[in-house]
Amino acid sequence: MGDQSTQSSAETLEFRDATKRYPGSAKAAVENLSLEVPAGEICVLVGPSGCGKTTAMRMVNRMIDMTSGDILLGGRSVKQRKPSELRRDIGYVIQQVGLFPHRSIADNIGTVPGLLGWDKARIGARVDELMELVGLDDELRNRYPAQLSGGQQQRVGVARALAADPSVMLMDEPFGAIDPINRDRLQDEFLRLQALVRKTIVFVTHDIDEAIKMGDRIAILREGGHLAQYGTPADILANPADEFVARFVGADRGLKRLSLTTLGELELPQPNGHRPVLRLPDTMSARDALSALLTDGGDGALVLQQDGEVHGIATIAVLGGLLSEGRPPAPAPAPAPATADPEDEA
Repeated sequence: MGDQSTQSSAETLEFRDATKRYPGSAKAAVENLSLEVPAGEICVLVGPSGCGKTTAMRMVNRMIDMTSGDILLGGRSVKQRKPSELRRDIGYVIQQVGLFPHRSIADNIGTVPGLLGWDKARIGARVDELMELVGLDDELRNRYPAQLSGGQQQRVGVARALAADPSVMLMDEPFGAIDPINRDRLQDEFLRLQALVRKTIVFVTHDIDEAIKMGDRIAILREGGHLAQYGTPADILANPADEFVARFVGADRGLKRLSLTTLGELELPQPNGHRPVLRLPDTMSARDALSALLTDGGDGALVLQQDGEVHGIATIAVLGGLLSEGRPPAPAPAPAPATADPEDEA
């Protein structure tokens, strides 16, 4: 990030038998939760309603205090820090965004730096930097939240959470209120942003597809705040720990595994004179490509790199190999057409 005085590195986050019991409740909201989130990774907490995922996340910044156990941030217990100080060091993004309606976009983004005593010039420079980073036009800086779309407001919320360059971010269903098209776009933009800033992130969702897309690691919780399984999306989809996890990730978990691989990551057969009409970008997931092939009739698709060069040909057989083994079979030469295609000479 550009402001040298706000540089910070991501920190490891560790839950150690973290437990929350509310007075008068027969069951714990979260019980003996133990897991470690490596620095710079996204951990998604997912599970059915009432499984304690939001409670677990809010214990990190002490919006909810633990009954027992501990949570360590960079090796230091969150219990050793004042809640107000801790929360200024942890970015927080929620579904409803929570922007201050009577403050401009620039003032909303600069909220935490202002609380930390930064001068106006430094705050202004940080606002400029973050608006560019999250894809907001500079002309929006003096507008108010009600004058922005839902997607734009969510970007402001992310920028505000990043303002003081926290080492950890908490995200509570951040894209849940956004329409499907913009939700997918915001997810992609956030993953692009995370590749640049590399924060340690705890991300809460009820949507297993979103968890698979967003998470470096996924923690699946069951009722009572018990950890059912913790691992990478690929591990969980390939080897669900029990029947509960298998049912939660869905009977189509083989297809979900295809969403973890892009066409550009596959070793594909070369055209060898066969150039299908269907063209697909190498950034497309194998799952979306399989859907496109089935819709198009299954003749195959020419996969193009961003510079327009041919990466290879995607076929149903190649992509189908991922379903059983997690990787495609060795590519075979694509069949040559009976007559030469003029494009082959180009």
